[in-house]
Amino acid sequence: MVNDGRTFAMSCGKADALLFGLYLCLCAACFFPRTAGFSDEWLLPKWYLALAVTAVLAMAEGYLFYIKGSNGQAGCRKGHSEVPRSMLFSAALSIVATLESLYALGLFFLQGDAGGIGAMGPFDNPAGLALCLCLSLPFMYHFARHSRSGTLQLAAYAAMCLAVTTVCLSRSRTGILCLAAFLCVILFVRLKIRWWLKAACVATVCLGAAVFAMTRKADSSSGRRFILERSWELIVQKPWTGHGRGGFEREYMQIQGQYFARHPESGYAWLADEVRHPLNEFVLAWVDYGVAAPCLLALCFAVAVYRLGRRKEDFSPTLACSLSALFVFACFSYPSKYPLAWLVAALALVSLARRHLPANKRGRFWQVFPVALWAAAATLLAGIGVEYHYERTWSRAARRCLYGHSERMMPVYARLHRHYARNPYFLYNYAAEQFYAERFAPALETAKECRAYWSSYNLELLTGDICRHLGRHEEAIAHYRQAGHMCPVRFAPLEGLYHAYKDSGQTDKADSISAVIRGKKAKVLSPEVARIKKNF
Repeated sequence: MVNDGRTFAMSCGKADALLFGLYLCLCAACFFPRTAGFSDEWLLPKWYLALAVTAVLAMAEGYLFYIKGSNGQAGCRKGHSEVPRSMLFSAALSIVATLESLYALGLFFLQGDAGGIGAMGPFDNPAGLALCLCLSLPFMYHFARHSRSGTLQLAAYAAMCLAVTTVCLSRSRTGILCLAAFLCVILFVRLKIRWWLKAACVATVCLGAAVFAMTRKADSSSGRRFILERSWELIVQKPWTGHGRGGFEREYMQIQGQYFARHPESGYAWLADEVRHPLNEFVLAWVDYGVAAPCLLALCFAVAVYRLGRRKEDFSPTLACSLSALFVFACFSYPSKYPLAWLVAALALVSLARRHLPANKRGRFWQVFPVALWAAAATLLAGIGVEYHYERTWSRAARRCLYGHSERMMPVYARLHRHYARNPYFLYNYAAEQFYAERFAPALETAKECRAYWSSYNLELLTGDICRHLGRHEEAIAHYRQAGHMCPVRFAPLEGLYHAYKDSGQTDKADSISAVIRGKKAKVLSPEVARIKKNF
């Protein structure tokens, strides 16, 4: 027993190093940059890596718990105490967030602020960068406050300033609202002044944030309002039960097309584009699953933040602050697409559930706990391996199609279809490659399959092209018109209409469409728009 105890005590330092390394890998996966070889080169690499590291971490935690249990230890021996997991995770996330801030700032200053979009770093838009840095800031503050080294504290506070600067340069309004919320918390909790002065400071910060949000990017604000108005139309149709899983993607663009068909002169037409998300997680939940879903989601946020904020443990308020930032982003963006948002939610859930677990560490629950972790981790790794195989196969096939080998890739797509039969993005890509391979009838069937899961401007345009090549000109005209209603600012539906009218012998209508193209003002003079205008 003495030797076993000594071995266990010596292993505590190695266990800390192992956990810290895994936490570092997990946080790095959430910030992983764009990687070729995936159907979505921005998000999918992050998800695959994050899930794989999570599975390995679960195996490691199960092993460490088994070692502790088998030695009858609740912790390490005196002189070999464990570093709290909260500090290990906070340190790992602080390091990764700092490196990503430097990376984002480097790209921002080296490449310039093209189009005034703002810093994006390893994400497909500034909101993703702002979200992940805002979620990281409370953990960086936790690490700064509890570091025993003055040098580490100074470095942590400098890293926080760097992250705040990066969020500001991202020009994400939601990110800046989060920073304002953090400032309100600091003013109200930490500032040692009279309560009415605290309230005045908080009110000033809130007023400034509200003015900023309303005056910054007026076109974007108008577009958000338009999306919410059309989303409300979907909610009114089925307020209690919702439209089912994926209901927003399946129904929204049809509603948008119907609106512009009724209001062709609407000022919103200039802002309309392909929409896949209402930019509000609660609205998305309501559209898909009915009124109970957003209420339950909001209640979960409120209960979690309230219970974590009232605890005396140092790490609980940190989780509450990060969850509050996640709530703000859920109101104005789509944080559920990023793995770090789910990681923070999982940490909060584990923290809340920990107090309700059996107190007897040698009870039956704790005996099967490591086995359950290993089984779950092994299942997750197996699932990731299968999905990664199909994803890589699809990506390679799509890349070869870009070099003109669409016909040769049809057998590969046919095999993938059995796995991705309900994936609208695969079905759209499959229909497009069938079209380029001149398999028009199968392409039309695949496009119809896709429409059962996804309503899209691009899908309407592709279906119009397929119908036109099949000689079904009236159907082609209907699809081109629908695409034109969905995104009135685009030129491609007008070009399709011109060719459909010309091929069907309706030269007078073709000439009128040609005149519309020549007189239509371009929102952005892209190479495609320039080509179309030059041809007419």
